[in-house]
Amino acid sequence: MALTAALLANGQLPASKGTLYTAAAAVIIKTITLVNTDSVARTVNLYVKRTTSRRIIPVNLSLNAGVWMGLDDAIVLSAGDLIEGDASAATVVDYVVM
Repeated sequence: MALTAALLANGQLPASKGTLYTAAAAVIIKTITLVNTDSVARTVNLYVKRTTSRRIIPVNLSLNAGVWMGLDDAIVLSAGDLIEGDASAATVVDYVVM
C-alpha cells in the first residue's frame, strides 16, 4: 500500500469541543498545526476519540497572540476515529491536520 501525504482537514477551532476530522479509513496523522490569529492569548484543547475522547495536549494549553504550535507525534486512527478540538473563543485559532 502506498502512502500519500495529504491535507486532511483545516478550519478554525470552535468554542466548545467539536469534530475537526473523522477518519474514513485507517490513517496516520503526521502533524496538527494550530495558529492563534487573535490579538490576545487563547487556550486550546485537542483530543483523539475512539469510544471516549482522550487529550493529546495539556489541558487548556495557552497559545499567545500570533503564535503557532505544531503537534508532530504520529497518531494512528482507524475508520470512524475522530480528532476533536476547542479554543477559548471561536474562529480565532486556525488548525490544519496533515
